[in-house]
Amino acid sequence: MAKTKTKTSKKARRKDAPASLASVLQNIAKHQQSSTNNIDALISQASSELTEESDPQKALKTITSALSKNPTSLKALELAGEINVELEDVDTAIRCFGTAAELDPEGEGSGAEKFLWLAQICVEGGEVAIGWYEKAVEYLRKVVAAAGNSSDGEEKEKLCSALCGMAEIYMTDLCMKPDAESRCETYITEALLVSPSSPEALSTLASIRISQSKPEDARAALARSLEVWKGLELGDDKIPAYPFRLSFTRLLIECEMYEEAMDVLEGLQQEDDQMVDLWYLGGWCLFLIGSKLKEKEGKLQVANGEDAEDWRDTLAAAREWLWNCEKLYKAFEWEDEGIKEHASELLANIAKDIGDAKPEDREEEEGDDDEEGDGEWEDDDEDEEMKDS
Repeated sequence: MAKTKTKTSKKARRKDAPASLASVLQNIAKHQQSSTNNIDALISQASSELTEESDPQKALKTITSALSKNPTSLKALELAGEINVELEDVDTAIRCFGTAAELDPEGEGSGAEKFLWLAQICVEGGEVAIGWYEKAVEYLRKVVAAAGNSSDGEEKEKLCSALCGMAEIYMTDLCMKPDAESRCETYITEALLVSPSSPEALSTLASIRISQSKPEDARAALARSLEVWKGLELGDDKIPAYPFRLSFTRLLIECEMYEEAMDVLEGLQQEDDQMVDLWYLGGWCLFLIGSKLKEKEGKLQVANGEDAEDWRDTLAAAREWLWNCEKLYKAFEWEDEGIKEHASELLANIAKDIGDAKPEDREEEEGDDDEEGDGEWEDDDEDEEMKDS
């Protein structure tokens, strides 16, 4: 009986073996799917915490959990990179994007975003940045060509932006290269072919023309850019981001398009009035307008009995903008010494022309601040020296 039982048991095991193996494989597949779903959920949660909740620290904890489950997840690595950029931990961000680039060197897995990030944040800049841009451009050209007319525009804008980035590098870091100018022309020409009405491409074209001492061509490019988005309702997708428009006003000022610059700056002021650069650029622009009016004062003709604009009023307005710049500079402990020095120079020149404001006017402007307003920027180091003495 024992022998017969043993044979039956072996036979039974042989019969059940295929079913058992299938069951194991099925369980493995289910586990893998469950693990993937868990990681996707964590990535989605981290993305929401970063963008919707504006809590990068919380997002970092979530994405770290996702990476502990799968350290080679391209989505998780790239989101971790973005989170660390937000947290100003550039070194960690570079490691995240760099790992993703090693895992997906052609971009077929998750696209060109990691290459674009590395081009913008790599510490070496110059040719290293160009190398990352070239990888992004190579991938994006394929995508845009494959999509043809059915492209939704997003990839085209990325390609256009990458080409503009390459042109910018050859205008700055690599400007001494023998082929710098020809490369700029090549990149901006392709960018405008890809996206003819791109504000970024038109702005880059203006920068190139300024560097070539072609102010009229630069003004024409800036005017074309303004036609695309000026006057649109706030929230319209065609309106460039705040930082772009702020930088754009610098080009307008450089091209002596002062009125257009003030129109843009006043719009930006309504959106966010806590930007040091905003008040600095507005003060500088109004100073230049006032200086021009002053030069022409003796030549201005009064038409229909109306008084010409008083340059003193314009300089007074410039002073107000620069005072606001000064207050925010101190409050935020801004580190741009160039702004500080130039704003001090402008305030000193305004004081020579129209004097400083009356003490009560300055006191009202500064609120509870007891500092005297003499157009000079106080240095914290000087304050410490006075205390020590």
